[in-house]
Amino acid sequence: MPALIALGRFLFSILFIYSGAIKLLDLPATTQAAGKFVVPEMLATYTAQLEQAAGMPFAQMLALAAGGIELLCGLLIALNFGARFCALVLIVFVAIGTYYFHDFWNQTGADAQANLAVALKSLSLVGGLLIIAGICRGGAASGGHA
Repeated sequence: MPALIALGRFLFSILFIYSGAIKLLDLPATTQAAGKFVVPEMLATYTAQLEQAAGMPFAQMLALAAGGIELLCGLLIALNFGARFCALVLIVFVAIGTYYFHDFWNQTGADAQANLAVALKSLSLVGGLLIIAGICRGGAASGGHA
């Protein structure tokens, strides 16, 4: 059984590895998409300071972070190194991405249906990530004795 869990974890992580690499390889498109993220008013001063310090727009920083998080966490899950932590990070990442980019509740018709399907797929990803977060390094469920 541990071999099946390792194979499943590896295959599951391919989506994040690929998606993160694509985001980083097409940074202009990712930056444009990241522009949809609305910075809360109380953080605007800090993001302006970050832009000035980094010498790049906040959307580009978000694009780099998004690609990096997906790629790095995907690789670490595939290698089972910090997989539990990375799964938790990706749960937050998927939840934020779903909220900002697949807001079917604000849409109608075909757009709403398409984004609902993507949101449900994201929910399934969160389920898989919860399984990864709940499995110990050796493959036994956490909290139990193997």
